[in-house]
Amino acid sequence: MSCSVSERELRSIVAVVENGRREDPNQAMPWAALEGLRSLIPCDSLVFKELDVPTEGVPTYQSVDDDGRLLELDGDGGANDEFWTLRRGFLPCNYPERTGDLTSITLWSDFYTLSELRSAPMFADLYGLDGRRYSMLASLPAMPGKTRRIQLWRNSGPDFSERDRLLLQLLRPHLYEIYLAAQRRRIEVPRLSRREVQVLQLAAQGLGNADIARQLFISIGTVRKHMEHIFDRTGVRSRTSAAALVMPHLSITDPY
Repeated sequence: MSCSVSERELRSIVAVVENGRREDPNQAMPWAALEGLRSLIPCDSLVFKELDVPTEGVPTYQSVDDDGRLLELDGDGGANDEFWTLRRGFLPCNYPERTGDLTSITLWSDFYTLSELRSAPMFADLYGLDGRRYSMLASLPAMPGKTRRIQLWRNSGPDFSERDRLLLQLLRPHLYEIYLAAQRRRIEVPRLSRREVQVLQLAAQGLGNADIARQLFISIGTVRKHMEHIFDRTGVRSRTSAAALVMPHLSITDPY
């Protein structure tokens, strides 16, 4: 069944975006964006988190609920060994990295009936014990091996509706832009053009100017000019230093 948003809801979406952009950056998502989202789509708790899947780490765990705000960096975010083991078989958790689909807004009910959910080990042994009954998840782009997501939880009442899904779908790209803008302001990573990023990526792999020129079908002089711009923008004078400054944040500085 199709649905649409009201003028009031559109105004609320605009307010979430504007307030998120105005707030001083922190080391995660601006609080105003998360709290505005929770007001727009009522839920018991809302989480923004980053997972490092290969190392089973949680670089960022940020939550908003009735008890207030919580921000944990480089902790476990409640993700113990049991969590990592069970998430591999829990379809909603691994859907984004399994399929590469980062744009769909997903609900638990997209994957399981209520009886199937209750039988799923992840729910029976973890989420259900915490009182969680319904979940809605939006994925955001992240570097390879990592996931970045916003997850809404309800402990009772109705499941998230198609209208809720639509509201989060409309907000999703703006939330990502808010996050990127906040991180740029916080860490002051230099902005590079698409071509400069390509040149730096190849230089970081150890390629010389001639090899880079051949790879990108440009002249050696153009490669030198790009490297000069990279050095000017990063304030360093070696390829290694420039790569160390920029490469970890390509998902943040990505201009393309």
